[in-house]
Amino acid sequence: MTPGLGGRILSGLAHPTRKSLPEGADPYAIYRTMVLYDFQKEIHAGFFVSYYRNFAIPSIARTLADRGEMRERPMKRSYDTGIVIHEIIANGFDSDRGQAMTALLRRVHQGVPGSSEDFLYVLMTLLVLPLRWVDQHGWRKLTALEEEAAVAFYAELGRRMGLDPAPATLEAAGRFLDDYEERRLGPSPEGSSLLGATVEALKVRLHRFLRPLTPVVLALMMDKPRVAVALGLKPSPAWLRLVFNAVLRFRAVRASMRPLPAQPSFVPGKTGTSVYPDGYTLGQIGPC
Repeated sequence: MTPGLGGRILSGLAHPTRKSLPEGADPYAIYRTMVLYDFQKEIHAGFFVSYYRNFAIPSIARTLADRGEMRERPMKRSYDTGIVIHEIIANGFDSDRGQAMTALLRRVHQGVPGSSEDFLYVLMTLLVLPLRWVDQHGWRKLTALEEEAAVAFYAELGRRMGLDPAPATLEAAGRFLDDYEERRLGPSPEGSSLLGATVEALKVRLHRFLRPLTPVVLALMMDKPRVAVALGLKPSPAWLRLVFNAVLRFRAVRASMRPLPAQPSFVPGKTGTSVYPDGYTLGQIGPC
């Protein structure tokens, strides 16, 4: 573990209980704690929702397909996407690692076709969708301080990437995302192709009994039936969604009775994945 991680354990402070609520004036530290400790599984699931959400927008799906990275190296692209954002979250914007990953984001998006609205939408999926997942399936609701911290983090990330100013509140960010999707969601050959190429990234993370049902699970994870249709998935019947939500509610209740994780969900340079079984250097992250 590196000093830049800045987690509770590294700072020498006692790890809070489930009854503790976030405090402090550093929004990036609060968001870091949310992602790496308090809502490890919930926000991880939300990031998966945001990752696949882009395939449901035909213009974005075409851009991603044309670049070829997802089709040629789907597992690497999936893991790299998660690594980049977690490196920034864990180490901070002004750390050497955080600056390297922010520079990588600027570099890989340079010259990519798309409107400023398109780029802001992609950023807002990372903010809004994981927090909606926590709100619906988390072991507790987010506090106003946590919501403000998440908004501040992505506003700063957008600023450093040179994007238009991000919405100033979570409510405004949600309205932007919903309005954009109302106008732009739809099926496309490229979206279906990208889903087929990358669905293995979710499959390997599921329990072995669920792996044959990965497309069903992915459809259930989407909060809007239209998204599943746009991805080329079969919409989930109402009874199955009730079962799915009940299972997640049961998991949330069990989680609320257990101690908070004592170790972060992400350690810079280490993943334990098939793509980087021995860890990675920052030079390995990004397009080959």
